[in-house]
Amino acid sequence: MSVPVLPAHLKTILITGAGGFLGDRIVTYLLTHYPDIKLVICDIKAPAERPGGRVTSVGADLTDPKEAEKLFSYGKIDGVFAMHGIMSGGSEANFDFGYKVNVDSHRYLLEATRQHGAKYPNDPKILYVLTSSLAVYGGPLALPESHVNPDATPITPESSYGTAKAIMEMFVFDYTRKGFIDGRSVRLPTVSVRAGAPSSAASSFISGLIREPLQGLESVCPITNDPKDPIIDNMRIWIGSPKAVVRNLVYTITVPAGKYPKHHRSINIPGITITTRDILNALEKYGGPEALKHVKYNLEPQTYAICRTWAGSYDNTLAFSLGYENPDEKTGFDGAVADFKEELFAAKKA
Repeated sequence: MSVPVLPAHLKTILITGAGGFLGDRIVTYLLTHYPDIKLVICDIKAPAERPGGRVTSVGADLTDPKEAEKLFSYGKIDGVFAMHGIMSGGSEANFDFGYKVNVDSHRYLLEATRQHGAKYPNDPKILYVLTSSLAVYGGPLALPESHVNPDATPITPESSYGTAKAIMEMFVFDYTRKGFIDGRSVRLPTVSVRAGAPSSAASSFISGLIREPLQGLESVCPITNDPKDPIIDNMRIWIGSPKAVVRNLVYTITVPAGKYPKHHRSINIPGITITTRDILNALEKYGGPEALKHVKYNLEPQTYAICRTWAGSYDNTLAFSLGYENPDEKTGFDGAVADFKEELFAAKKA
């Protein structure tokens, strides 16, 4: 994968949700590839400090607008990755808190960014990247058997999480239209294989079917009670490997504003289609038959219902025209599992 070239004016980047899986990897990617970049990184609990004096780590509750404003007190910010949030399953389980985090806190961060940028009227607009989700789609045109053409598919989310993401995409576009920021929203595929602990996302099982069994731990497949159920072979899932998604997230902040369509700033990051059978086959390939014994089958109706609102494939034409890359097309899901197994080995060795 190529390394994106950052705009020359981009000196300091703010990253919220930096303690999460993707946030932490974005931090590492930026520090590794861009030796002159400085970062302000934030989460509800201050993320781990990084050596080298280029990172300011902050703990903040962004549901308080004053906390969002404070993030801009550490110097001039040129770019923002807004990555914090409550995942899909958590949003469904706690409606009020889900909206408080996924809408209110993002609205406060957006407004704080606007006010900060207004202090530098002669400088380029602050580059603002919102991590959104394909959960903004729903209805009969966004089923596992569907192929979504973003230009022809309406935004009709069927979850509180997807609704919150759609709301914030509209805010980002309108703040951009008004000239307050230079915003762009990126809808992520399901990222797999995710390291670390399981999340509250309904899609968490996709990584869990690899992550836990390769470590000798039990994992639950929540879409059926029967390992012979045809759904394991037939229900399509759209995923992206961590390496590809992180590269493309960083690339988003480099795309010239003039390349985006005039009527929106929302891009679907490229991915690939797999099935649960592909996951289980990869588990056996990299963990052997013993690893498969750690998989249990227990239908969870709420998780299954959310899974049925995910389209199985998406048209990548616009993303490719903007310069996004999709190395997963060559390496497939096996490549993501091989990367994860390599990380496990490295962690044990450390």
